[in-house]
Amino acid sequence: MEHWERWVPTTGIPSRLYNDTFIDNKEGIVLEFSDEKDKKKMVVKFEKGVLSYRNTDEGSLLRKLNYLDQQYGTDFYSEWTLFKVINSEYINWFFDESSGIYEPSQLKHYVFLTPNDVIEILTTSDPSVVIK
Repeated sequence: MEHWERWVPTTGIPSRLYNDTFIDNKEGIVLEFSDEKDKKKMVVKFEKGVLSYRNTDEGSLLRKLNYLDQQYGTDFYSEWTLFKVINSEYINWFFDESSGIYEPSQLKHYVFLTPNDVIEILTTSDPSVVIK
């Protein structure tokens, strides 16, 4: 069963963030977020190790939101944006698809749950996080 944890990589992160930019290029993946009033910014960079990602409209993940409600309560995810998922279905899917070339313990599943998007990234490396 999946286990979701709030991810707090640094202090000063606003509880709700909006995705402003998603860049995937030869330098890695860069996500830029801002708070509701566009006063505080956060940049997350995955410079290496990204194996897969997906971006889904938040309103389309009704089963996932129902699961989070039942397991953790609405405030757990509605009042926070950054998560890590342990034993995730996404990791299990990727592990099967990659025919075991990775060990499950190598894979990390990050989720950015914004009011409009659910961005998920599978990686072997932790990202850097900068608050502006």
